[in-house]
Amino acid sequence: MQVDLSSEVTLLMMACSIELPAEKREKLTQFVTHQPINWNRLYALAERHRLKPFLFRSLRQIPAVSESFIATLKQDCQLTTTDNMLKIHQYHTVATLLSENGIEQIPLKGIYLAEHVYPDSGLRISGDIDLLVKPDDVFATIDLLQKHQYHLSEKQDLQWRQGEKRILSDLYEVSLFKPFFNNSQFDIDLHWKIMGFNQHYALFDLAYVQSQSAFETERKIILLATHHGVNNIWQQMYYINDLYFTLVKADVNWPWLLQELSRCGFKEVFLAGLYWCQQIWDLPLPPPVQDLVASVRIRSLAEAYAKSWEVEKPYEFSHLVLRQLTLLLTAQTSIGDRLKTCATFLTSRVFRYSLFRVAKRLIYVPKELGFITIFIRAVQSLLRFMPGRR
Repeated sequence: MQVDLSSEVTLLMMACSIELPAEKREKLTQFVTHQPINWNRLYALAERHRLKPFLFRSLRQIPAVSESFIATLKQDCQLTTTDNMLKIHQYHTVATLLSENGIEQIPLKGIYLAEHVYPDSGLRISGDIDLLVKPDDVFATIDLLQKHQYHLSEKQDLQWRQGEKRILSDLYEVSLFKPFFNNSQFDIDLHWKIMGFNQHYALFDLAYVQSQSAFETERKIILLATHHGVNNIWQQMYYINDLYFTLVKADVNWPWLLQELSRCGFKEVFLAGLYWCQQIWDLPLPPPVQDLVASVRIRSLAEAYAKSWEVEKPYEFSHLVLRQLTLLLTAQTSIGDRLKTCATFLTSRVFRYSLFRVAKRLIYVPKELGFITIFIRAVQSLLRFMPGRR
């Protein structure tokens, strides 16, 4: 590795392990003993990258680590395990409800990966319950969930009241929540389209995943790479873990997968994720894929993604959008793909709906009038780059 990573990030990478063999335990012991480590920063980064379960499993076997630090991690991991069990149970309750009402769905990301991909569900810290349904089932699904104590937020309720045609035209997902205990709640992100980079660049739906059963696994991998790599620029290390555990035991048709990723313009982004799967997990790859990942170009791109691992918080809003554009442009290998990246970036900034708060009231502006609000949104974006706004 050429990228200059801090001791804390390096230690997090070394801690990503299911079992800790004697050789790796010795390396960890030597690293902890001889490298300057800011333990408060390590803990904060482990939380940001959702790696506390891995850190606990590895460091509990290292005598040089303080007992209080291990005890804190242990308590956090117990809470994670309980939280995941509750969310997995809630997902199955919702999945059964939708199935009984003739609504097809597939789970995405956290809960699905925790239950079906990771060797232990407690290793994958999960947030929302993400579901993908058909566009024709969106309103029936929301109605059904609302009848079972799920609610739309103020923002989502305003969008909901614009009507079915407007919702399906302007949005690709809505968020609902169900109060659970004290201040806790279950959150569902209901998707009917998965956006790749922006709404004019690439859109995927349930029909895309189900269109060829022989390639369903590969299509799910594409959705994962789209969300984690393209939309969220691999900026949290658990994204790499998600990709590794999805691939390590899967029977992947690599030629088809790479060809489809290339068609979407996401091949290089995916290969950058594979690079870190190998650096962190030693993921075995077929020789032709290994040659691609080992190239100087992919290593350079992968290192550019890894620079975001050191920041205190994940990029959001304008900072994330700018990084998406910069990295996706860097990942393109043809002039045509670069032009498409720039063109769709510009059109997606103009022709989009907007929500503005005036006093205590939210105002909805449809995407057909988006050009009217572009200057307001531009000012808002600039303000986010000012010191103290991050």
